[in-house]
Amino acid sequence: MLRFLLISSLLGSATLAACNSQETTDDCTDGKCDKKAALQLCTAIRGNGELISSHFASLARIVEHYGPIDGAAGGSSASISIFLTESMQLNPATRSCDGRACNDKEIAARTALLLKSFPGYILHLGTTEEAAAFGDLLPIVERVQNAGIETMLDEDVETGVAALTDLLESDDLRDLVNPELVSLLASSPTPEKHARDILEGVQSLGSFSADSDKILIHPGLLNFVGLADKLGRAADFYAGYGPADTDAMEAFMGACATQSLGMSWFEAATLPAGDSTCGAVFDDMLGAYRVALAERAGSYPSRIDESVGASMSALVSTSVLSGATAENFSKARADYNAGRDYNFETNFDDVRFGYWGQQANLSAAGRNGNQFDDLKTAMFTDLGQATWRTALSYSPAEPGLARALELGDGLISAGGWSDLHPVQALRNMGCENIVYVTRTGEESGFAQGVAEILGMDAETQTSLYDLDADSSYALSLTEADATWCTDWNSHSGTDLLALTLDGYNAPMESQTAYFTEAKTVYDNLTPATGLRGCTPGAALEGAN
Repeated sequence: MLRFLLISSLLGSATLAACNSQETTDDCTDGKCDKKAALQLCTAIRGNGELISSHFASLARIVEHYGPIDGAAGGSSASISIFLTESMQLNPATRSCDGRACNDKEIAARTALLLKSFPGYILHLGTTEEAAAFGDLLPIVERVQNAGIETMLDEDVETGVAALTDLLESDDLRDLVNPELVSLLASSPTPEKHARDILEGVQSLGSFSADSDKILIHPGLLNFVGLADKLGRAADFYAGYGPADTDAMEAFMGACATQSLGMSWFEAATLPAGDSTCGAVFDDMLGAYRVALAERAGSYPSRIDESVGASMSALVSTSVLSGATAENFSKARADYNAGRDYNFETNFDDVRFGYWGQQANLSAAGRNGNQFDDLKTAMFTDLGQATWRTALSYSPAEPGLARALELGDGLISAGGWSDLHPVQALRNMGCENIVYVTRTGEESGFAQGVAEILGMDAETQTSLYDLDADSSYALSLTEADATWCTDWNSHSGTDLLALTLDGYNAPMESQTAYFTEAKTVYDNLTPATGLRGCTPGAALEGAN
């Protein structure tokens, strides 16, 4: 039986990878391939920081109605969502139904169940170290704030710096905290200044405020290389890697997937599953996996070391500084570390929008076969193939959470704020039907603020972001075949229920036959929501 499951898993993963790659036009169902459908369904995902739970609720509903996703693009927190979505679609239990191959409806239901279970995963983490990987930074902030280090610095600088160093190196924070901070304190010619900068950074952690270039220069609190490892654990669980209990996962899906169609996780979790409930079964399965993982960590290949887009076509974005701006950044960093005043001179002509992915997808996106003439498309930069570990060490490392980070070859990454509506990149990659997962309203104030720090002028701002002009953002709305229009900014990142219900039940705007004439059309589909940031057009009611 074990050998059968292993072989089935390998064959299933290979089939999924083949049918989702751009090099084939095959759409595989029950082991058969139809030549009509290369990258049939793709999602462009707007990053949203600590509101990431909304992504999974939205994607779960989309998959329930339209099937698994063939391709995706996004940056910042959206890169995490793409990584986990790809992992969920790799799980062999999504395609194995009581010893037979699942049909399309069953595959969709099982994949959607994993997507909608994300709040269950977050709730299981509680205040563990992994919670920070998904935006729950409050425990770290409170730990530093409650240590009284600022008072110590007022009374005795040496004592305060030593206390801060001890805290940053403590057993429960060491893996999460950027080791650069400890090195800076140890070598600083102005330890009080650097210690106070660190405390100031902690106070504003996760606020996504772009009011000074210090968010690019000062080292951030979080160790994104370490956080990538934590994300890898989640991906391994969802993909069925390592100490996965395949039988338990199949039983969970068999009991809960089909009967939870049309339900968010908080409803699905209460459904009966044998002598238990779907939520309890999932929680027990996850708990057992984490216990087993502690004994086997590092003993098996992890998802985090696989290539971006190797199984589900994907483009992961980050902003890139080049030329004189990159050189000026390096000089400013050296001055800051030496305790000197720095001057970071920028030129937005040196800013590019970079993407990682499979080379075939990157080449297709870079060729701009659709001849889009917008500024964002012109700023496209091919960063080449990379592992998820690399991409997730840079793209979610937004200014304020981390300083700008060296990419090599003289290039600097300034985080994934750069393309929050990557529809054009997906279209050029070859996607036929694109759902843009977003929220109502104008372009992110944080993204525009970072761009202004990097030298964006008013004319460039209009070209990139102005919904009332012929901008890249406006073109994204026009080019999308469907828009999933949430209101996630109205909710707190800690309110998982509100985020889940808003994302799962959001209106979907489309006039494309793929979505309007599907066998299982979404019942909250409308030709136009009339909401700014979702409906194309210059003057819409509901602007906020």
